[in-house]
Amino acid sequence: MRSHCRVERAWSNVLRTTVLALALAAAMPALGQSCAFNPNEPGSTSFGVINPTLSSPATFSVTVNYKCTGNANATFTITGANDSGPGAYRLKHLTQTEYMAYSISSVNVPGTKITLNGQIVATDYQNAYVGDYSDTLTMTIFP
Repeated sequence: MRSHCRVERAWSNVLRTTVLALALAAAMPALGQSCAFNPNEPGSTSFGVINPTLSSPATFSVTVNYKCTGNANATFTITGANDSGPGAYRLKHLTQTEYMAYSISSVNVPGTKITLNGQIVATDYQNAYVGDYSDTLTMTIFP
């Protein structure tokens, strides 16, 4: 899942988040247990254009459908290409060495779908460098 963001200042600049690209991977299943998903889903999502004069968070939400068999209980790991550590997600500016932190929470409906909700708090984008930002997330589904 790829996310893009662009920051604009005043009348002529805009902070815009691009799409988080989500790459899905399946781990080796236990005997008789498996979970499957459509590897083309969801592809991408976006925080959209962010106006740094606002005080509300920028958000995205994306759902990945999956199906488990053999009484499998799916678990997930999510990593970002620009992470500064486990769970420390960052969008990277496309032309500068600038980063913008964001968070992800998830809602799992066992055996059917997981929804990822992303958020950039206003204090993280209000002073961000103007331009486009992006990250790629990889979600691995076990078993």
